[in-house]
Formats: sequence, structure tokens, C-alpha cells
Amino acid sequence: MKFHGIKMFTPLLMASSLFQSGKCLAESKSERPNIIFVLVDDLSSDAMGFIGKYPFLKTPNIDQIRKEGVYFENAFCTHSLCAPSRATILTGTFPYINGVITNQEGREFNPDKTPCFAQILQENGYKTAFIGKWHMAENNKPRKGFDYWCSFTGQGKYNGNILNINGVEIRNDGYITDELNKYALEFIDKNADNRFCLYLSHKAVHGPVTPPERYSDLYTNDLVPEPPAWRDNLENKPAWQRIQRQSDRLRDRDLNENVPEKTRQFDKWPSKTGKGEQKNYLRCLSAVDEGLGKIYELLREKGILDNTVIVFTGDNGYFHGEHGLGDKRLAYNESMRIPLVMRYPKIAKAGESVSEMVLNADIAPTFLDIAGVNIPKQMQGKSFVPVLQGKNEGWRKSFLFTYWPDLNLLPRIAAIRTEQYLYSTTPDINDIDELYDEKKDPYELNNLALNKEYSKVKEKLINELEKLKKETGYQDVVQRTDQEPALKVKTGKIISINFGEMPFNTVVEKEISLNGVKRANDSGMICGNFSDGASAEIKSNPDLDPSLGTYVIECKVKPSSPDGIIISAGSEKDGWAIFIENGIPGFVVAHQKRLQFVDGNSTITNRWSHLIAVIENFNNNIKLYADGKLIGQRHMLFPIVALKAGDNVISIGQDSGNLIDPKVVSINKFKGLIQQVTIYREKMPDSKIIELSSSN
Repeated sequence: MKFHGIKMFTPLLMASSLFQSGKCLAESKSERPNIIFVLVDDLSSDAMGFIGKYPFLKTPNIDQIRKEGVYFENAFCTHSLCAPSRATILTGTFPYINGVITNQEGREFNPDKTPCFAQILQENGYKTAFIGKWHMAENNKPRKGFDYWCSFTGQGKYNGNILNINGVEIRNDGYITDELNKYALEFIDKNADNRFCLYLSHKAVHGPVTPPERYSDLYTNDLVPEPPAWRDNLENKPAWQRIQRQSDRLRDRDLNENVPEKTRQFDKWPSKTGKGEQKNYLRCLSAVDEGLGKIYELLREKGILDNTVIVFTGDNGYFHGEHGLGDKRLAYNESMRIPLVMRYPKIAKAGESVSEMVLNADIAPTFLDIAGVNIPKQMQGKSFVPVLQGKNEGWRKSFLFTYWPDLNLLPRIAAIRTEQYLYSTTPDINDIDELYDEKKDPYELNNLALNKEYSKVKEKLINELEKLKKETGYQDVVQRTDQEPALKVKTGKIISINFGEMPFNTVVEKEISLNGVKRANDSGMICGNFSDGASAEIKSNPDLDPSLGTYVIECKVKPSSPDGIIISAGSEKDGWAIFIENGIPGFVVAHQKRLQFVDGNSTITNRWSHLIAVIENFNNNIKLYADGKLIGQRHMLFPIVALKAGDNVISIGQDSGNLIDPKVVSINKFKGLIQQVTIYREKMPDSKIIELSSSN
């Protein structure tokens, strides 16, 4: 099957054609097939036995599905990351439409705006089940659209999980792949006489990979083939790919401290083990394959095998040393491609291969199409049923691949993939783009972006990329789709300390205690002198929780030393601090020892400065203002959580004692004058913040 035609598409046109296709597939409810969707986490597109990349790899049951069904040679995800891909699979919409663009922010799609395929099938008479890894909103609670629910929080563990089964949490100490398979078999057995849709979402083969004991010695004496892209020296690649940033220290100025080498040095390929835990990765897959075989046999025993759609796939690809990389995220084949096989004899011919480009966004509309169910207009994927029927006229010739900064600190990516070319851009940084001829260079080693012979190709791809962005509703900044929870704490001005108006006793009742702070007069301004190790503490108060609403910290200071903590709360596990370093003000927010910095760019030593730091925890932003100007902001990947009672003390003039940044900024106490400290919980427009920070 080959692509013909170059027609572009819109969600509205897709919805119409898809519904027509669905009606002819299932004319009556009795003809509707069951649906079993098996998703494996981080599974490379070539990590299936029948592919042949690993001569020793045995996946007999995956291979059986392929033998009796269809293999999609060019299946891709549109965003190579767990949560965004899962949201796209479920809703048939791209990440910038469903709002799930990262793993780290606790995002989840809104089921009322972008319903998942299970909701729609449930409304049309299907019994639905979700079993396994959900990985959105970081909780294991049942979601809308599922009659049966079994899930864990976040990534889960290979051994020992708290499972939420239909709203009741239980402790399960078994090997999670086997346990999820067990629950899946129970659901199938109970619902064999119904029309059902089962979504089985494995933790495997996500790291840290831990195979079951029975497979721990599998492939011990086999050699792992070296991938050709292992020898990519990155010579003609963007510089940002050679920069090693600390994942626990998000500080933009660190990018300029070490100029990256022009080329990458690589070692001899470790053929006995593969890259990292590669053999354990493949051993974990054996347990998945074993479970798939048991599902297959149960379907046959129940007499429903041929009336059940079985789809086996992964959420994204995975690097095993290609280009010197691990993990996924980037716009390369190893990251974008996903494994995809399907068995359903009615439309998927045994042993067939499909060469057209299909996407993870196509899975939801395909399931609805097969079930004869109307497809919502907002679904942006396309049912690939027509392709299976040989009706590939007007099929896509390109798609948009995206990425937003997440845990691994890579820049935002917007790329276009066609049958022949990949063109990848990083809109937020000043670096070279990437262009590859996929037919001549499938391992993406030779970047043609600066090659004048490809200037017309590049221009055409740039135009088509922008066209795809416009047609699909792409946004540079993607807002959350859920509602900010109602606050149960004090709002407005929470606390205000004016050192020019307060008595300088050792202890001031109710709010603050002083330690060595003396009264000072600076050109008629009465303030607190924080020299000689002086400090102050604002007592713990539930209203001072920085994790709720918009949290604003205002202070007016005149540093006499270039380094020191001005005000802080919490610790490196969860906390925040305004500081001065080399005379330059900065702001840091910590979560689980991951530090996120906003730095200024001019000194405030020996002069009065009005600083305002803002934590927009729900919208995942932090900002720092000085003297009426926004001097820095950052998208916060790791939102701060509620501080424990003992950590909720606010320290002025030094770190809180638990040290936000024990290696660098927290070791210095503040020296100088402080006139006021005020904390608000209030959504303030920039105009108000600027007005505050520029006031005398």
C-alpha cells in the first residue's frame, strides 16, 4: 500500500469521512467487534522479533499477531513522551489541543472537551476497561469512560504497587506486568458475551527496567548489534545536542559556561550488554509477550478471537545509543517511530504491510470507525480503515511533530516529517535547524539544513510546517485544560512586615521573631540592619502555603554584600528563595531536589531595590521583577507542593535552615538593609506587579 495524492485535511472533513466509513463497517450492534488495545511503554519500533534487528529476540505472540494481521511500517507518535502520547492516543487530538504537553506538570486532558475513545464506546453500548499506567494528573483514581478501572499513580513500580481498582486501593506485591495481564484476563472472561473495549497499558518496558526472575538470564550469551547511528559524531548537528545540562539544576546561564565540543567522542559499542540496560529491556518485553499470548488463547477459547480487534503498539520510540542518546523526545526516527501491529481478519489481511504514515492520533478514530460510531469533529487523527481497504487516495503526506521542554531540559521542537524528509526546528533558541533525506539517510547522520543544494527543499518544508501548524491549531504556549482548584486559604495580602514601623524586641508576637536585627536609618528611611548574621523568622502559618493559587513575595532591600539569601522557606525537597549572587538578584523554586532558577542580569549591591517574585503554581510559571521591570521568568516543570508544618517557616536574611541550594546560594547569609517584606496570594496583572516593584 502506497500513498497517493497530496491533499491536506481538516478535522471537520475528517470527521465526516470517518463516520461514513464506520457505518459501513458495522451496520448493526451485533456486528460490532470487541477491541483490545495493548500499549507498551517506551518500546522501540524495531523491538519485535519479526523485525530482525535483534537476531536473538523472541516475541512469538507479537509475531503471531503480525503473521495473522497487519504491520504498519511507518507508524509515528506526534510527541515522543509518555503523557502527551497517551493523551493523543486516547483523544485523537494533538498535545496542543488536549493540553497535555509534558510529563512533569500533572496535566490531563479535559474529558468533556476532548473525550477519549472509551467514553464514546461506553456511550454506545461497550463495556470498557482501563488496566495499567495512566500517567496523567499523578493519581490513580478512576477516570470517566471506564466501567472497570485498575491503575497505579505515575510510573508505578515493577514490584509492589498501590492499585486503585474501581475506587478501592489495594496493595499488590506481584510483578506488575503479570498482575496487569491477570486483571485483563479476568475482565475478558467476565465480559466475553458483551461488546467490550479493553485498554491494557503496561509499565514495561520503561526504566528502571526490571525483568521477572524467570527471564533474568535470558539472552545472556547473545551479542547486541551496534546501531549505525551510534557512530554519529554530531559534527553537523545543533550545538544544544552536545550540551550536558544538570537535570537537577535548571539555570539558563549554565548553558554559557562550557562551550560544547564540535564533535562527539564515542566508545566501542558494548555488544555484550547493549547500551545501558538494553538486555533487561528486552527481557521485560518477554513478560509482555507472554501475557499477550494468554489473551490470545482466552479469546480463542471463548470463540471471539476473529471478532476482536487486537492492536499492539508503544507510546513512543526509544534511543539505545543512536546519536549517543538514551530515552526519547527528539525528532529522530528512533524516537518518533512506534511499533504497530493489528489483527482483525475482517479488514486486516494476514501478513499485509502498510507503508503509509499512520499516527498515534489515528488510533482513537480508527476504533470508533470500526465500531460504527460517530467520530467527534475535534478528533484530528484519521481512521486508517480506508487504507486497510486499499482506499488511500488523499492520505497524509506529512505530519507535525512537537516537543515542549520537560525533564531532560531539551528546547521546544517543531518538526515536519514527510515520506522523504525530516525538517526539525527549535523556535526558542538560536541554533541551526536539521534537515535529513530519509530515503538516502535513514539513520539521520548528514544534516542538510545548511546545504545550498537543498535550499528549495528546505523552503518548501518550512512553508508546509507553518501550514500544518495553522491547520492543526498549534500554539507556542499551551494552557492547561483543567480548572484551578478552589482555594481554602487566605487570599489577598497574607502578611506584611515593615521594619521601619515595628518595635525591635527580640520577639514580636503573632507573626515574626528577630535574631540580632537592629534598627537602621538610611537617608531618613527606617529599616532593619541584617549585618553580622542577623535574621528574622515569620512563624509557620497554613496561609503561607506556596502551592496554592498565585503566590507573590515582595521585599525592599539594599544589599551591602554581593551574596546571600534575602528570604526563603522550605528546603531543597520543596521550597523557594529570593537571593543575591555576585550582586545580581535571583529566585529559585525547589521540588524533590530539583532547582528551578530565574536570574537577573544587573547588580543591586549598595542600592535600594524593590524585588517581587511570583509563583504561579497551577500555570507552572515563576517570575522575578526588580524596580518596575520583569527581569526573568521560567516555565516551572516541577511545581512546588505544600510545605510541611515545620518547613513552612519563612526566614529573612538567611536560608531557612534546611537549605534550598546547599551547594551554592544557600551557604551565604544576607548582609545589608531590609525595609519591608510582604506576601500575597493574588492573581496580579503585570501592570500591578510592575507598579508595586517600582514604588518607593
